[in-house]
Amino acid sequence: MATNRRKRNSGEILTEHAPATYDAFQAMRQTVRDGPLPAHFREIIVCTGFMMAGHQRGYMTHAGRALEAGATVDELRHAILATMGSNATFSQVVDALTWLEEVAER
Repeated sequence: MATNRRKRNSGEILTEHAPATYDAFQAMRQTVRDGPLPAHFREIIVCTGFMMAGHQRGYMTHAGRALEAGATVDELRHAILATMGSNATFSQVVDALTWLEEVAER
């Protein structure tokens, strides 16, 4: 019988297998969150990293956080396009634009 369980996020999986490692990771991330960049700008930067690595799940998580922190879809789109020709391939840019569309529809 199939169940309608939601997909666990990365933090939940890591906590289950290595709670001390997850706690240490969160402590490290807090030092970054406490820095001088506004939350929406920091999340946009993180999005571009996930885009470059081809990690859709991470991109979509942090794009949602960027929007919640006050970023606009246009700002996220511009960040994607700014990487084209410098360090992102055409297909990476198109993939990320598709991911952004999906996040924006939520």
